[in-house]
Amino acid sequence: MPKLVWVLLPLLLALGGLAWQVLRGRMPARRALNAWTSVLLLIYLAATAALGLFWVAQQQLPVFDWHYLFGYATLLLLALHLSLNFGSAWRTLTRRPPPAVREVAAGRRWVLGSGLAGLGVLAVGAAFLAGLRLGRNERGVIAGNAAADTATGAEAAMAVVERFHAHSAQSRRASFTGLPAVNWGDAPPAFKRYPQAPRLPLPAPARASGPQPGDPVALGTALWHTAGVTERRAGFNLRASPSSGALFSTELYVAALSARGLAPGLWHYDAQTHALERLRSGAPSSDALGLPGTTGLDGAVACVIATAVFRRTGRKYRDRSYRYVLADLGHALENLRAAAAAVGLQAQLMAAFDGPRLAATLGVDEEEEGVLALLALRRGGPPPQGAVPAAAAFSTPPLPRELPPLGVTGAVHRATSLGSVPRRGGSLDGQMPPPAVVSRPGAQAIELPRAPAPRRDVLRLIATRRSLRRFGDTPLPLEALSGLLAGLGLQAPLLSPALRVDLVAHAVAGLAPGAYRYEPVRHALLPRRVRELRAQARAAALDQDVIGDAHAVLVLSAQRAALAADPWGAARGYRHAFLEAGLVGERIYLEAAARGLGACAVGAFYDEEAAALVDVDPAREWVLHFAALGVPAP
Repeated sequence: MPKLVWVLLPLLLALGGLAWQVLRGRMPARRALNAWTSVLLLIYLAATAALGLFWVAQQQLPVFDWHYLFGYATLLLLALHLSLNFGSAWRTLTRRPPPAVREVAAGRRWVLGSGLAGLGVLAVGAAFLAGLRLGRNERGVIAGNAAADTATGAEAAMAVVERFHAHSAQSRRASFTGLPAVNWGDAPPAFKRYPQAPRLPLPAPARASGPQPGDPVALGTALWHTAGVTERRAGFNLRASPSSGALFSTELYVAALSARGLAPGLWHYDAQTHALERLRSGAPSSDALGLPGTTGLDGAVACVIATAVFRRTGRKYRDRSYRYVLADLGHALENLRAAAAAVGLQAQLMAAFDGPRLAATLGVDEEEEGVLALLALRRGGPPPQGAVPAAAAFSTPPLPRELPPLGVTGAVHRATSLGSVPRRGGSLDGQMPPPAVVSRPGAQAIELPRAPAPRRDVLRLIATRRSLRRFGDTPLPLEALSGLLAGLGLQAPLLSPALRVDLVAHAVAGLAPGAYRYEPVRHALLPRRVRELRAQARAAALDQDVIGDAHAVLVLSAQRAALAADPWGAARGYRHAFLEAGLVGERIYLEAAARGLGACAVGAFYDEEAAALVDVDPAREWVLHFAALGVPAP
């Protein structure tokens, strides 16, 4: 049953009993109504308090949903209870004597009531302890690391990734039992600052595409459209890139190499004030940037280093936070690429770099702030396809024998980092078309209509982008959906060829409801489950209305065999796949906005139910990301 029915069930039963008495000609007395209202109020108050305390310990979305729904029902009952007792309250306030009542000595009922109240207090405490203590199985993520030797470092790293992915999977049971033994502490500041560092205010970002006068303007425009504050509303800072829970774990650093108008050195981007803070003077060497012996920086005017402050996201999303920070960063990196191209720069991702070495250069503690991505910026030319191949060999850093301070988040970050994995052939330079998709026997591919590319100003689209959660009644035009899918660039992945896209159609004009696999080479949809899936999609996404109300949902998953084929190892491929999902996710936002549509990225879902929704085998593919899509409500 829908959760709203469960929440209202005690009220419905009480109303049913009242209706039965009325039908039998036994109108209940006011005193009886007052008593039953009091009982219901106690039930709902206890449920609301228990769920609230459990949520404080758990921070799980389904628990919070139940908590606030019970809270609304409690307020309704409270209003009813006060109305029934308004006379008594008024007499008390006006100091009028109450009507005479017969004194009744306290007896067994008082003892019973006190006992029930005590049990209620114990139950509330037990709810908190249950949320705080159950499911402490995170140590299994690093089980066996102590036995791993350097010859099997890549395999050991992937074993950590597989255990992490299973451990961080959402399920209905995990909503009540899965909490890591990590003290996430107080919320870190939303913006990182270096108060003692020399500051360089950046020029106002350009609002229209085109080459800019001087590198600081172009660089500042690219940075602002990546992480800048695009609007301040009711005390909230709305940012250029979407972020899970609006927590914005991403931090950006700039290594100025030969930029005109910007002194060589290492800088931090202060997104709150749109300024650069100088951390050290002098252009960092390629070794300091984690790229020993590389030629990938030839002609680069600057590098952008992206990190994540894990505690910002971890305080809410706990052991699942590493998934979110990677996808969030992918959104930001796509904005950086698009904005840089709009102002005459090209941004190219570096597939492999020495993360611990780069963290040391930045002076950050990788246990708290992990280095996740590195890009080279050059002047002129279209955005390059693929990532820069590295000239050096890399290997997996030593894996932890014990859980790091941030638990499995630190463990999986170490496993997906590189000090080096010897190259096994292949290249991430140039286009990497994904493998052909094989449909079910007898399935008829649906060729999508060709749609013209809309006129767009990418800087304006980024600056005005917002996540849309309210969709209208008009079906999504098939031509608009076709154009959006064609604009996702799936035939030329930047970091990972593992990504697959499924479509769950709820209300698409000319397309039967159901789940379809998108094949980018043929620009066609391959039917998987042709049936109404709106309720199942909503349930799989933790009952979030945005997924059930959307006209269509794009489900991004990673093919595990393609992860294993990553030239830098399967564990690094896991990071690349999530970053690629974020890159594609941001293209969904921008393509939707360019066509007058709306989108909303969703990373919270029940993993097994999400796989069943689009009919994929979790042993072969991992679902990574949802994106709701539709026509905005008027």
